[in-house]
Amino acid sequence: MGKILVVDDEKDVETLIMQRFRRAVRAGELEFLFAHDGQEALAMLRARPDIDMVLSDINMPGMDGLSLLDHLPQLNADIRAVMVSAYGDLGNVRAAMNRGAFDFIIKPIDFADLEATIHKTLEACRAVRRLRDALQETRTAEAASRAQAARMRRVLDGSPIGVSIITESGELLYCNHRCLDLFGLAAEEMHRHCAPLLFRHVQDRRPGGGGHPAFRAPLSDELRFVRDDGRAVWMAVSFDQTNYENQPVFIVWLYDVTERKEQAEALRGAKDAAEQALADLERMQGDLIRAEKMAVIGQLIAAVAHEINTPVGIALTAATHLQTASDSIILTFKGGQLRRSDFQDYVGTASEVSTLLVSNIERAAALIQSLKLVTEGKAGSPRSRFDLRDYLSDIVLAVQVQPTAAGHELLLDCPDGLALESYPGALTEVLLALLANAFAHGFETRSTPTAPAPVAAGCEAEEDPPRPGGRVTVSARLTADDRVELRVSDNGRGIPEEIQPRLFQPFATTRRGSGSMGLGLYAVFNLVTGRLGGEIDIESVPGTGTSVILRLPMDAP
Repeated sequence: MGKILVVDDEKDVETLIMQRFRRAVRAGELEFLFAHDGQEALAMLRARPDIDMVLSDINMPGMDGLSLLDHLPQLNADIRAVMVSAYGDLGNVRAAMNRGAFDFIIKPIDFADLEATIHKTLEACRAVRRLRDALQETRTAEAASRAQAARMRRVLDGSPIGVSIITESGELLYCNHRCLDLFGLAAEEMHRHCAPLLFRHVQDRRPGGGGHPAFRAPLSDELRFVRDDGRAVWMAVSFDQTNYENQPVFIVWLYDVTERKEQAEALRGAKDAAEQALADLERMQGDLIRAEKMAVIGQLIAAVAHEINTPVGIALTAATHLQTASDSIILTFKGGQLRRSDFQDYVGTASEVSTLLVSNIERAAALIQSLKLVTEGKAGSPRSRFDLRDYLSDIVLAVQVQPTAAGHELLLDCPDGLALESYPGALTEVLLALLANAFAHGFETRSTPTAPAPVAAGCEAEEDPPRPGGRVTVSARLTADDRVELRVSDNGRGIPEEIQPRLFQPFATTRRGSGSMGLGLYAVFNLVTGRLGGEIDIESVPGTGTSVILRLPMDAP
């Protein structure tokens, strides 16, 4: 867009110009500014240094057009002035041109001539500016080039990398101090001995062995050089082709990699040793996980087997008592001495003993079922469909008889009708580990209570005073996205905040000094997210309790 300042004391000029050039103004090709004397024009030129052209009348009150011409070079040397006067005499024309006017227009104004003059003047302004910009760019580029060359030389002189500059004919133009140090030579010896070596190295590795494209990426290789002192030096060599002091050259970069070469074998050996150690560690970790699983299962089996002795012993005692009573009533009957009262006593004893037998045999059967679940519940067991409530009941029963659960409540909250198509063996390992953790880590250790003394049939046991204990709850529910959420929650001491972010990492434990290896939750995490295809999360508040949340699909992958 061309910006034109019109200076004229006649008000009608503004109207005429805006009317004549309205299309160019609307199209954004021209912009007109107006002043009514020389002083106002100078003020506007100072405020708007982007004005390209001044169209000024000569005769005006105050500062006239010729005086305005004298001030223009001081404000902006690029501005071009076209003078307008009603007096077309040669004196005004010569005076205006001598003071720097670009062109001259006579009143009355021929607007076609004015339009042509405006376009010619604006084009001259653009040409001058382009020429000045190009000249400035050239000067700037030359200064930058000189400065860059000086900077490059300073950088190269102090560089910790060896740098050599070699012409295409093999002449060594420059090498820095580091380059001399690498080869162990003085500058004059470098020219005689090492310049040919570097030049051959570059020539041998140039694509095609000769000629060079307009652009080539730096190439790299390694060079071995035996110094005069007998020391072998390995250098990584990269080179690039560029211009230096107006001629094509090769810049050769030399990196000392001797130490890296010497350490390569040691690093390779260390890597092999580290990989072997990692394999051994992973194998040991697997053994520890299996050992911890077997320890938990072994404790459960021992506890269940011990617990079975109680109902079986009571049942055996009751059966023996019934057999003795039966033998006695049979002898009485055979001797013809059976009385009605004897028979009534026998019937009462038989009924009471039968009830005792049934309840204890059912108890033993339930314990045997839970023992079977524990012994058969292995992560590799086949996929099957099972009722979740019945399954969890067996798990709870098996865990309740553990010594660590003594004195604590173990509750089950699971609705009827929930069935899973999953891997019960893997889920058994998960739940047994979580419940063992809850009792072992969630509550303060207390001595195991002694077994209650046997109570004779028909007598009421004397209630022990209440003992403080914890509560562990196994709950299950169906979520909105058709998954089963299992929670193992306790109201124990909680988990310290500093260990919570790494609970599922191997060897994370709060009881390392008590024999815990910290692999239980790591194995649980792998089973839940792998075999069972679910998610696991832990919510814990120190001093309040912990909840382990399992989210499992109804149909395992």
